[in-house]
Amino acid sequence: MATNTALDTAIDVDDLSISYGPQHGTASSRVLSGATFEVPRGRILGIVGTAGSGKSALGRVLSGRGLLGRRPEWPWISGGGAEVAGIDLRRPTRDQLRRLTLDIGYLAQTSGDELRADLTVAENIADPILSRDRGFDRRALGRAAAMLIDAVDLELGLVNKFPFELSRGQRQRVAFAKALIVEPAVFIVDEPAQGVDIIARPALFSLLDRLNRARDLTMIVISHDLATIERLTRDILVVDRGVVLAQGDIDEVLTDPDDEYLRRLRDAREFARAPLPGLVDRETIAAAEKVAGGLFVDEDPAEAAREAQEAEQRRLLEERPEFARFQQQEHGDR
Repeated sequence: MATNTALDTAIDVDDLSISYGPQHGTASSRVLSGATFEVPRGRILGIVGTAGSGKSALGRVLSGRGLLGRRPEWPWISGGGAEVAGIDLRRPTRDQLRRLTLDIGYLAQTSGDELRADLTVAENIADPILSRDRGFDRRALGRAAAMLIDAVDLELGLVNKFPFELSRGQRQRVAFAKALIVEPAVFIVDEPAQGVDIIARPALFSLLDRLNRARDLTMIVISHDLATIERLTRDILVVDRGVVLAQGDIDEVLTDPDDEYLRRLRDAREFARAPLPGLVDRETIAAAEKVAGGLFVDEDPAEAAREAQEAEQRRLLEERPEFARFQQQEHGDR
């Protein structure tokens, strides 16, 4: 595949085939054949398909993680090519491999279960940066981690806890924050709502939407649930039994389809269509806006001092017994 030099194309997939198994031999098993598509910079592409359709394997390959350590259990490119964030995933250079985990963010369905058990929540989130640069500004990094914790609707009190002390959904949200701490150019997320409490899901979708709008974050969102994808985009790629059935605007793809799976998808959509729930509180929305504005922007000292003073005042008031009695009396009057 020719090297993609167009600045407006973030993902370029050309006649891509994906297989599992050894790269040299006859035991490989092809799970996706002949996929060709592009994702312009700043766009969101939803990939939908049933279990075993090849959609998750596609996400893994496009994440490039299988190139790091040559993981034998990961799928590999057996035909065609793919370029993501300017990185040739078929024949990456040494410099491209160094950039890979910075430029391409990836959240798998099991990322929450793969957090380092010996690190706290804050340390896990910061690990992608500290593992590269131990001298990174710890104050700036801590502030960025706190912004992300707020934005994924987790309590700041969890920062010093270890993964085993969290629920599965909380661990997945920590992994969500960890994937975004490096501010990638492309973010690939497989089943963003997987294992996450239904009350917390709107915060994640809200964060992704704001990052896309404010920072032109290019995304691939993979799900078996069309309603999940519709909350973020109208551009879909439909995969079934290892082939791409259709691509385009969701209404066009599902208007009078000839394929049986597309007809079933259309029928299911009528029951599942729903707008983004308005269940995100103001504090979480404000945190998402801060994240979208940049994790490592210069901090205004006066604003930081004001916020710290207000937080300390709230803490002192809430710890005073007379304040608690006042609250009880106020609620009783109502």
